[in-house]
Amino acid sequence: MNAGEQLAIPSLFPDRIPAELQEFRQWIVWRLEESDGAKPTKVPYNAVSGALASVTNPATWCDFATAVAAATAPGSTYSGIGFVLTRGDPYSIIDLDDTKGDDDALRMQLRIHEAFDSYSERSPSRTGLHIVVRGAVPSGRRRGKAELYHSERYMTFTGDVFDAKPIADRQEALTQLWHEMGKGGAAALYDGNSPEREPDEIVLDRAMRAKNGTKVHALNVGNWQAYYQSQSEADFAFVDMLAWYTQNRAQIDRMFLASKLGERDKAQRSDYRNYMIDKSFDRMLPPLDFDTLTNAIRDRVEQAKRDAAEPHAPPPPLDDAGGEIEPPPGLLGDIARFIYSAAPRPVPDIAMAGAIGFLAGVVGRAYNVSGTGLNQYVLLLAPTGTGKEAIASGISRLVKSLTGMALPGFPPFAAFDTFRGPSDMASGQGLLKALSRRNPPSVYCIVGEFGLKFKQMADERAQQHDTSLLRALLDLYNKSGRDDTVGETVYSDKEKNTATIVAPAVSIIGESTPETFYSTLTEGMIANGLLPRFTIIEYNGPRPRRNPAAQYEQPNADLVERLGKLGALSLHENANNSVIQVATEPDAEAFLNEFDIYCDDQINGTGRTVTRELWNRAHIKALKLSGLIAVGVDPYAPRITLEFAKWARQQVERDVRRLLARFESGEFGIVSRVTDHDKQTAFVLKKCLDWITKAYDELPKVKPPYPRGLHDAHIVPLMYLSRTCLCVSAFKNDSNATQALKRAIQNLADEGTLRRLTPVELLPFQFNGEAYAITNAGAI
Repeated sequence: MNAGEQLAIPSLFPDRIPAELQEFRQWIVWRLEESDGAKPTKVPYNAVSGALASVTNPATWCDFATAVAAATAPGSTYSGIGFVLTRGDPYSIIDLDDTKGDDDALRMQLRIHEAFDSYSERSPSRTGLHIVVRGAVPSGRRRGKAELYHSERYMTFTGDVFDAKPIADRQEALTQLWHEMGKGGAAALYDGNSPEREPDEIVLDRAMRAKNGTKVHALNVGNWQAYYQSQSEADFAFVDMLAWYTQNRAQIDRMFLASKLGERDKAQRSDYRNYMIDKSFDRMLPPLDFDTLTNAIRDRVEQAKRDAAEPHAPPPPLDDAGGEIEPPPGLLGDIARFIYSAAPRPVPDIAMAGAIGFLAGVVGRAYNVSGTGLNQYVLLLAPTGTGKEAIASGISRLVKSLTGMALPGFPPFAAFDTFRGPSDMASGQGLLKALSRRNPPSVYCIVGEFGLKFKQMADERAQQHDTSLLRALLDLYNKSGRDDTVGETVYSDKEKNTATIVAPAVSIIGESTPETFYSTLTEGMIANGLLPRFTIIEYNGPRPRRNPAAQYEQPNADLVERLGKLGALSLHENANNSVIQVATEPDAEAFLNEFDIYCDDQINGTGRTVTRELWNRAHIKALKLSGLIAVGVDPYAPRITLEFAKWARQQVERDVRRLLARFESGEFGIVSRVTDHDKQTAFVLKKCLDWITKAYDELPKVKPPYPRGLHDAHIVPLMYLSRTCLCVSAFKNDSNATQALKRAIQNLADEGTLRRLTPVELLPFQFNGEAYAITNAGAI
């Protein structure tokens, strides 16, 4: 006999379901089927194929009429129809479950129904109510007997109307309800009325096998003098210990009286014993508010899904060397190839970093895309001895070959070196003063050991010259467009004054080693907005073999002529304060717009400053980089093609993902706090978040495996934290890593984020180890 015949099929009144819902092709059928749970499950099916339906696969949905026909056909085994909620439709549904006599829950549901005042119908069991409204919420939530959903969920529809009103617009009320359902706080303190789960002798045995079991045994037999100055103190301590293993008042009272401590006259007084038990429960943290915790966890899981969702396939995984960069077409790629061939120890990534910064310095002011110039901030990270000096030497050879040359049809210019900017940036005033004297103010700057410069500018105790440089670099990045200016500056020392600078285009080629950069990197260095403006190119491979022919390498005539013409054209545009606009082909524009939306989703899907800041500049960096390629292909009528856009996006996206992965790994400053202890605490919290948001199969594989029951209940075992935390440098570099982990956990407990569960709470999981629950949902 099939499930449809075993279980009652609810009534269906399709004509009463709002007509506007019937217009959507988001309908499925469902069947009530027995499961391993306490009650049958509503399993969704495709009304056409009969296969299982998915709330994320539109191919498994159908139109309203087809769903109704399948559910009502003679001999149908389906129990009813359902509507799949998506972010593409305007609806949210509030599901009010059977209160089962809970007056407080009933009053809450009545208030919700009155507040939303919209179409509502009875659930298939006729014990619940579904309210349909227009409006959106970030994620689904459940609190008590109420649930709220907007997407990736299907809701049953019966047409068994409770309130035949039109579907109302209720965005404001939805937002308020969503926030109310997510608020934390436990409903009540322990009252000592938990059921007895084990006999007295088992509870006592468990207590005496614990770490403080010797003390428990001593107090039980009346040997308190070695631990306390008075027997009353011992009485209180023993009651506290018993309350850790059972929250049943009668059992605690009975076990205390059965001990030697309970034999004296004072212990026979019920008021004395009740006072001790009350105090014991008063000192306990409140029980977990599982609904609130579940809401917070669901929000983070939804956020993780959004973070993982990509409109396009991600770039190929990077190898240990960071992944060599294939040069793009045109002049940009050719410059990179020359720097590579002229390098004593050639590395493609290093050559590419130099080519981007150099070409941007030449054309950054003369060309505009979407209202901004093409200047670039590039940071090269490569180990010592891998040939970073090839950038400066390769660019010098190019410039030397161009110095003093004259080209047919172009005015002669004395030196291509006019585009070289300062190599040292001591202060913002100094940089602006140097630019104000440039004509044109379009330069590339090769700056050594920029990692330390980053640290100095981001330090909370930064000197004035460092903070002024930070402000200047932040401002200059966005001021290379034709109509942009950096205003004049006036100081008491007139030597520092600068005039208004029109459309300055500053490109930076900074370099550092990964060790120096990442060992000093903190969240603050990203939060101030400067690092997200940089395109980071990282090489982590071996020291390359020496190139004996490097000293003889010279740019060929074709490269010299093309670069010379482009430089002359840029100088001409700069002198006339005019620009050449970079156009974008339709498919490339659509691709870049889609990337912009994707970046918005990453920003909106997280509250973390690092993630928001890194994705904030990703689109404009990809746009400017693709424009730079276009100029190198056709300086006179540059157009961004889909090929250029894809190359630029891949470079920018791998940059963002690499930095995010570094933060996730815990291998350097996770937060902008000062001490290593704070970094350790933050990393423990991050691993707690991983435990509750990742699928069980995504956790590190260990033997013996982690308890699956604890994972399903979002309870974090100490064994997991030990295995995942003690192996990272934040703990390995500590002289006592195990003690550091305990200290980090205690920090989270002291601030109310974690709570160690009692053995009684862990009994249902048959787990004898140490485990924690997140009690402050806002912390995750």
